[in-house]
Amino acid sequence: MRGYDGDQVLLTFRPEPDAGSLAGSSDATLTWTTERGVFRAPAVVTGDGRHVRVSLRGAVARVQRREYIRLPMQGPMTLSHGAGVERATLADLSEAALRVRLSESGAQALHPGDEVQAAFTLHQTGFMLRGTVLRAQPGDDDGAVDVIVVLDIPARTANELRRNVVFEQVQRRSKPDGRDESDPAPR
Repeated sequence: MRGYDGDQVLLTFRPEPDAGSLAGSSDATLTWTTERGVFRAPAVVTGDGRHVRVSLRGAVARVQRREYIRLPMQGPMTLSHGAGVERATLADLSEAALRVRLSESGAQALHPGDEVQAAFTLHQTGFMLRGTVLRAQPGDDDGAVDVIVVLDIPARTANELRRNVVFEQVQRRSKPDGRDESDPAPR
């Protein structure tokens, strides 16, 4: 089950109830995202067949994904999911998550909680990473959609990805003018 609150914050529930089970109550985990991070709390979902009410029944835990080095990218990649394979652009990545830019039609088949595989190359190292769609959000004015994928990768793969991300940052910083693409122009 997923939806948006009044501030357009994405809310997802696990396990996802089927349409016929909206009457009664069940335990669930409520997950939501904001600019400050990802939050999770145990909840009780109750419904009368038409409306659903969610009540928190425990402490809210913050899942901070911003603690990892994120690297802006502009490289081609593929994103495989249950409905097929999409060609996409890798917008940024870290060892915890990646942001993928898709066409609006390509992003329509993806929903929070969907399992995906992302394939791309960084410094002649090919990566095929498993993850879960966290959310989709409007991209730039070009009509593209940014899809955030939380990675579920083994420690060894995370270490290899981290090494490549750091190596890329060092290369960008060693440009003749000493700044990378994300630094503002010198004054």
